[in-house]
Amino acid sequence: MLKKLKAILPPVLSACLFSFLACLNLKTAIWFDEAYSAFLIRGNFQEIWTSTAVDVHPPLYYFCLKIWSLVFGTSDFALRSMSVFFAALGIILAFFLLRRLFGSRPATISTFLLSLSPLLIRYAEEMRMYGIVFFLIISATLVLDYALKSKRKSFWFLYAVLISLGMWTHYFTALAWIAHLAWIVYYLRKTKELKTMLKTLVLSYSLAVVLFLPWLPSFFSQVRTVQNGFWIPEVSLSTPLSFFSESLTLKSPDELTSWLLLPVFGVLVLSLFFLKKVYKALPREKKFNFLFLSTLIFLPPLLLILLSLPPLKSTYVTRYITYSSALLASLLGLIFAFSLSLNLKKKEKILPALFLVVLLACSGIGIHAALTRENNSEVRELMSLISPNKEGKTEPVLVSVEPMDYYNFFFYETPENPVYSFNVDFIWSSLDPLKNLKTSENRKFYVENFNAEFKNVENFYVILSKDKVEDSAIETFLPDEYSSTETIATDNFVLYFFSLL
Repeated sequence: MLKKLKAILPPVLSACLFSFLACLNLKTAIWFDEAYSAFLIRGNFQEIWTSTAVDVHPPLYYFCLKIWSLVFGTSDFALRSMSVFFAALGIILAFFLLRRLFGSRPATISTFLLSLSPLLIRYAEEMRMYGIVFFLIISATLVLDYALKSKRKSFWFLYAVLISLGMWTHYFTALAWIAHLAWIVYYLRKTKELKTMLKTLVLSYSLAVVLFLPWLPSFFSQVRTVQNGFWIPEVSLSTPLSFFSESLTLKSPDELTSWLLLPVFGVLVLSLFFLKKVYKALPREKKFNFLFLSTLIFLPPLLLILLSLPPLKSTYVTRYITYSSALLASLLGLIFAFSLSLNLKKKEKILPALFLVVLLACSGIGIHAALTRENNSEVRELMSLISPNKEGKTEPVLVSVEPMDYYNFFFYETPENPVYSFNVDFIWSSLDPLKNLKTSENRKFYVENFNAEFKNVENFYVILSKDKVEDSAIETFLPDEYSSTETIATDNFVLYFFSLL
């Protein structure tokens, strides 16, 4: 019993450390993608399916978030905590994967540094799918290692299910599956088992495709949407550097000041210095495993960069491959762990300690950036100025703003002051849920006719983005029998309070 407890203690402690850090900043103001997630789960599962189909992501994350919200509520902390939970589970599984590949001591050190991954902490703070994606990819990688070494068909079946679940969660898990496939072929050729395992391999991937078939029409439609134009900037020569700098410090190359460059440069130089020595000293099996992990870290960002080159539209964003970024931290941890066993020259013996210092310095810089970040909180602050009616009457809030702001207002509504959208320019498919989504109470979120929807309402609020203040369509929409009695202006919005004359 004590032996089992000692075995589980290192990953649990690392997962707890990660969870503690990630939970320190779960109360920051939400942004568009998070608000969209929170809005979508107001609908039932069929509505979530339909709404997601016109966006750019698959629906499984939203299904999970819907179930999570039914248990833990819909506050910002509650919804964001699901990402923390799954990422922490992924860290625990990563320990067992690394222990299988490299042994207990390297796995303990590597998992500790993984728990300090700035990018993983940053995106575990959001109500988005990156925490679950990390968990699924680590799970699938662990199962794949069992499948390759045990040849048991049950592991290949489970691996196929995990591949499909990944595709149902985020399409760029496909980059990890391609990395897996490249490694599987390499491994089976090295062990001269490719011919005997080919049928099992084909059946496994075929099952994954079959499980994904119900979503395939929506997937092709979304691909066309992305390739017709998207917000992501084109890749450049600095894009590969962005993967490393964001993984290490959560900062792009442009954000690295001279003093920030010092620890980053130190990590790169010392990791390259030790890499050659460590790899040479590893036994054959661990060299194999080292290549396995490296494939999963470096092939996805390389493929994503290649898929972002013309004539294709750019789709490179480092958070899409958070799993590779996080595993880079574990790889650096392995290099440090094995450097402790090297027979170094006397003048080189201080270098492992220096390597750990610069690794922790980079992680500290990134974690500080993750924990002190603040999304634009203007919507939250503006909604907090709206006080519930003292007589308990409902006073709706009508919102006509820029596309990126609608869902933020819905997130901060209250039962006394429900939010409705009007005069929306539906230029984005992600705005379609405003028209199409209904709750279990059959509430409409988009108002086309004020008198039809709000007949006999005594008081209501209107929030306009400043560029819509002079919009004649808004003046036509609002009835004449109301007058504005109070106005509050912020940097981007104007809040009006209307009362019946």
